[in-house]
Amino acid sequence: MKRIDLHTKKVVPADEIRYTYSISGNLMKDYVCENIDFNLSDVEWKLIDKYFGEYWNNIIGIGGYFYWDEVTVFIHDNIMEEKQLISQERIKFVVELMLTKIEKDGGFL
Repeated sequence: MKRIDLHTKKVVPADEIRYTYSISGNLMKDYVCENIDFNLSDVEWKLIDKYFGEYWNNIIGIGGYFYWDEVTVFIHDNIMEEKQLISQERIKFVVELMLTKIEKDGGFL
């Protein structure tokens, strides 16, 4: 079976391993909670995590380019559409921690 890189449209050799780091939701939540100085409720975390995952997987995709602020805006807009209230500053702080952890762990940034 032939594998094609979605971004370069080139054939990926069958034995080539790409993007070996997988993101653990539990480890991510632990990291965020250890590095914030405010209470983040389970509801808030689940909403931020849900839309972060949607942006990360469906909008950026593997190897896609993005600006960190775009992630925050996307998450905030979607949370507002659900009639939930989490400040954009709080979302930005959490998102920046999440992206920093992915970057530190050798993720796809």
